[in-house]
Amino acid sequence: MKNSIISIIIPLFNMEKYIHKCVQSVTSQTYKNLEILLIDDGSTDSSREICMELAKEDKRITIIHQENSGLSMARNTGTTIAKGQYVFYLDSDDYIHPQCIESLYNSIAKYNAEIAQTNFYYDYPDFFLYNNGLNGNDKVFTREEAMSLLIQQDVIKNFAWGKLIRADIAKKHLFPRDKYFEDVYWKFHIIHDCTKYVALSTPMLYYLQRKTSISGTFSLKNVDQLIGEMERLDFLILNYPSLVSKAKKSLIKKLHQHYLHINLLNKKEQAAYFQRTQYIRLY
Repeated sequence: MKNSIISIIIPLFNMEKYIHKCVQSVTSQTYKNLEILLIDDGSTDSSREICMELAKEDKRITIIHQENSGLSMARNTGTTIAKGQYVFYLDSDDYIHPQCIESLYNSIAKYNAEIAQTNFYYDYPDFFLYNNGLNGNDKVFTREEAMSLLIQQDVIKNFAWGKLIRADIAKKHLFPRDKYFEDVYWKFHIIHDCTKYVALSTPMLYYLQRKTSISGTFSLKNVDQLIGEMERLDFLILNYPSLVSKAKKSLIKKLHQHYLHINLLNKKEQAAYFQRTQYIRLY
């Protein structure tokens, strides 16, 4: 494992305002044995030119251009071609502390884990916030403990970014096409294939909070989040029966939250919402 290649996968679409800072935070890492994959998902702004200039400055950068296919397919492209023993997903409007990758890599080596996640800051225009649920202590979780925490959505969240993942596991579980909140469909499969999951308490990723982001608004797209949780519930019934009750409560809570926001949709969207959610099963 010593000095393994780590593939940093950065999907981007029209991110000219953010991509330079994002990539520079990666090229400045104290861990140097990196493969940096920039997946340009059909950008129409100056993102492509910025990436090409960055690639001239650092030979570790590879740029892949593809027709616009969405975030999942961009990540899948990077995952499929990645040569590293580990992969790390980073969104193109976020950035990381210089010691982020080295800290994650060392924790995987120390605990013989398949996955390690960094804590992160919610990066608002005027301040930072972070979750102190670990109380300043790094933790190592078993597969079932990690799955339980995923349902809880506190210490372990669905986010794909910010985790160092053994490449064979990542390549086995690609992201679903044409789904919003794609990581809800993905994360429980990743956890299921690990024996140890490390969570570092120190925030070393900066998660930019933008009003235009999918996760920060409510729309008809949020139905995909519910369907993803239902698929997870089906999986837990077969593989983690002790967690089923907790997962049902999570899905009910999410449904309640959605209904509180249903008035944000127009009548046509509301009709489409109820048509799609009628298939949600609570058993």
